[in-house]
Amino acid sequence: MAKNKMKTVQQVIRKRRLFAVSADDMVRQACKIMNNRELGGLPVIDAQNRLLGMISEREVVRGCIGEHRRAATTPVGEVMEANPAFAEPDDSIMIAMAKMMQNNVRYLPVVRGGIVTGCIGIRELVDELSYLAMQNVGIIDKALPQLHEELV
Repeated sequence: MAKNKMKTVQQVIRKRRLFAVSADDMVRQACKIMNNRELGGLPVIDAQNRLLGMISEREVVRGCIGEHRRAATTPVGEVMEANPAFAEPDDSIMIAMAKMMQNNVRYLPVVRGGIVTGCIGIRELVDELSYLAMQNVGIIDKALPQLHEELV
């Protein structure tokens, strides 16, 4: 059985639209985007799509709720994580996971040449790594034909 090559971050997020906010947007706007798009974090970018920071559920809880600040009147720039860790599009999913673990984060903006091109979450990485692990031990190859038979 041939081992499959590990995907890159770009391969995982290639069809996904970038959702981001500016430092001047209010936290409430960031929360609405995260809620409507089922995202746990957003890159904070400037007008040229350069990375300024990240805002996630963690920053909202700590910066607004924990500090008794209103999300409707608090700018993202006041609660975002400045200078966040980021992934490059050509990073393997394992490298991205290591960056998340080293920095204790669940979301990484994806940056190419200083420009934010996307964002990847731990859920996508776990899904990809789990699938790869199951393929490597032969679980997927054995389970898919059986599943196909059950569905037909």
